[in-house]
Amino acid sequence: MSNLASDNELSDEEQREYSSSIDTQEDGDEYDYEEEEEDEEDEDDEEEPKLRYRRIGAGVRDILEKDNASTLRVTDKFVALGTHCGAVHILDFEGNVIKSFQEHSATVNDISVDNSDEFVASASDDGKVNIYALYSSEILHFNYKRPVKAVALDPEYAKKSTRQFVSGGMAEQLIMNEKGWLGSKDVVLHANEGPIYSIKWRNNFIAWANDTGVKMYDTTTNIRITYIDRPEGSPRADLYKARMSWKDDKTLLIGWADTVKVAVIRERSKSSQVQGQPTHFVEITTMFQTDYIISGIAPFNDTLMLLSYIIENDDADADTQNPDFQRKRLAMKPELHIINSEAEELSDDVLPIMGFEHCRANDYVLEFLAEQDMFYVMGPKDLLAARSRDQDDHIEWLLDHQRYGEALEAARAASSKKFDVNEIGQTFINWLVDEKQYEKAAAECKTILGNDKTLWETWVFKFTELGELHAIAPFIPTRDPQLSSTVYEMALAWFLKSDHIALRDTIRKWPKNLYNLSNVIVAVEDDMKKDKNDEVLLECLADLYTFNNQPDKAIEYNLRLRRPNAFELIQEYNMFDAVKDKAVLLMEFDQHLLEKEEKEETKATKSTKMPAVQLLVKNTDAIPPEKVVKQLKRHRQFLHIYLDALFDRDHHLGFEFHDLQVELYADYDRPKLLEFLRASHYISLEKAYKICEKKDLVPEMVFILGRMGDNKKALMLIIERLGDVQRAIDFAKEQKDDDLWEDLLTYSMDKPKFIRGLLENVGTDIEPLRLIKRIPDKLEIPGLKDALLKILQDYNLQMSLHEGCEKILVSDSVFLADKMYKAHKRGVNCSRKYLPHPCN
Repeated sequence: MSNLASDNELSDEEQREYSSSIDTQEDGDEYDYEEEEEDEEDEDDEEEPKLRYRRIGAGVRDILEKDNASTLRVTDKFVALGTHCGAVHILDFEGNVIKSFQEHSATVNDISVDNSDEFVASASDDGKVNIYALYSSEILHFNYKRPVKAVALDPEYAKKSTRQFVSGGMAEQLIMNEKGWLGSKDVVLHANEGPIYSIKWRNNFIAWANDTGVKMYDTTTNIRITYIDRPEGSPRADLYKARMSWKDDKTLLIGWADTVKVAVIRERSKSSQVQGQPTHFVEITTMFQTDYIISGIAPFNDTLMLLSYIIENDDADADTQNPDFQRKRLAMKPELHIINSEAEELSDDVLPIMGFEHCRANDYVLEFLAEQDMFYVMGPKDLLAARSRDQDDHIEWLLDHQRYGEALEAARAASSKKFDVNEIGQTFINWLVDEKQYEKAAAECKTILGNDKTLWETWVFKFTELGELHAIAPFIPTRDPQLSSTVYEMALAWFLKSDHIALRDTIRKWPKNLYNLSNVIVAVEDDMKKDKNDEVLLECLADLYTFNNQPDKAIEYNLRLRRPNAFELIQEYNMFDAVKDKAVLLMEFDQHLLEKEEKEETKATKSTKMPAVQLLVKNTDAIPPEKVVKQLKRHRQFLHIYLDALFDRDHHLGFEFHDLQVELYADYDRPKLLEFLRASHYISLEKAYKICEKKDLVPEMVFILGRMGDNKKALMLIIERLGDVQRAIDFAKEQKDDDLWEDLLTYSMDKPKFIRGLLENVGTDIEPLRLIKRIPDKLEIPGLKDALLKILQDYNLQMSLHEGCEKILVSDSVFLADKMYKAHKRGVNCSRKYLPHPCN
């Protein structure tokens, strides 16, 4: 069903669209029409028409200025036009008159042409049927006395000697005329069911329509094969005559008033055929109603084309059977509908037929030329031609509706000769820019501008002027084509002003040979004066200096940015001189990496193993320790880390700073201080002792006193400050000083804890008896019994070991003495040369 009701009107935009699609032969063929009230519709939802129209001008215009068209027939070679003045004009497809016949005195109601396009028949209200030979002067006249409304020539009229044709009209008879031995004769095939308004002949089948319905006749068997009744409730047949068209040899399309039927002729099986009965039957495969009167029907590929007639201000209570009422109402523009097999409307074109307001349904004719998909719509004062839209039409429609992207794709796919792909592309980009779709416009530049350097530069400047350079920047080509350096520098300058992140990303993306690196560096450095800690600009400078082969500058910015590749740059370019004054910066970098590890909860790296400090200690020739120490004096923790790493690498490196390191270890790594004191041979013991004494580092003070030879004071510190008997014993053992042992024994005699410790550690260094004899009487010593038992056990074990060793020694001595004795007794093998000479 069409979705267009009889009282609806298309929007003004749609009317203009279809009006503008009418091609004219010359300026005089253009038409004007009164604009109607319309509903607002979204142009984006408008569907593209299926057909393209043009007005047939030339001779047709001249004919219709003086006369009104009444009927039309189209063949492969020409167009036959009948008029109300009784003329039949043979036209070419441009509307030029080839030949005219003025043989009728009244309206020409119908025209028929045979398959060979040699003969044309016309039927008129003057009661005559005329047959014209186009390639000779022969004209045949047949007078039936009553108005003839329809005529049809035998498709093979030119080839057959019978020269048959059928006609019908107000006499209510379907008459077949054929040529015999005695001349032409008429045979009535059907009669008395009302006037006949339409006849169509295809091969051996004739279809005609009268007041009751459509009938078919088989000329092979001379039997009527079917009857298709007129739709119930249809308006008067004389006001809305049946429209018929053969789709193929077996399919008849019927449009009557508001009803469409598709009738298919099928052959009966041989077994069901009966003598004297039709060998074929007709099946209605499709039937549906429309919301308009059908003034023409034709096949269009797998769809149907319907010409609709609509009257304005349709009133449901009006008497549609009253001719006077019909005349009072003005008609609307006819419409051409395309309907699919499911009775769904695919398109709906409004046709600006001249004088449409005063036309009736029977005034219109729809003709088609199936081989070329050409259609002709005739009105009393107009003749339009329609054809299937080709790819150029499709592109033009898309352009008219500002669907430039689709038009561009279509033009590329079709290789259109009418439209230039580049021009469409330029139009598309301009439209996107006007619509402020800058990102999409920039993306399209890549495919539309191609390798055109001039166009690329033009568009880059335009985007810059619009302040939307960021949109096109990712698409600016760096090769094929390579643009002028000015374009690239301009783009970078714009980013510097408006988008630092885009500047950084672009610098990294673009090859460094596209622009003058020095110019860009100067511009970035000037901008950095506003904010010296702008991290993004720092990254830009680091990259720019690297690209410009200035690694010394690049390293500084990489260090400030905490980039790990800074160390790679230093090593790669041997740029140690560039960082010898940046010790603090290097150490801060290490601190940043350490904090990052702690934050990420990864396995912590020892501070002395971090990359920056390792770089310093591994390259002491290029970066002398004294220069680093000077820079780090105000950063004592960094100084400690550096000197500690330096000491770990080589105890002799930085020996002049060992005294300083004592204090640094005391502050930042006390557990390692004693190790350092043991390993270093360059420290001043007095200075070290004062530092340890100041910080009350007793173990370190003990060690230093031992190194200084003041063992007694050292021992006193252990005993008095640490109270660690084991440490005191160990210290006495290390010094191997008998006086020190005597001091330890003397000091311990009133301290049970020390006495017990000494009893547990007696051995080679101190005789047990020497200790036991000195223990005061009546001194309570916790664990004394156990200590004495241990001494006795140790003594017994020692004696046992002595005896065992003595036995082993005696046994070994006896074995070796016996072995030596046997060796001495053994003979010796001597060679002849060593034997004594016999006496003579």
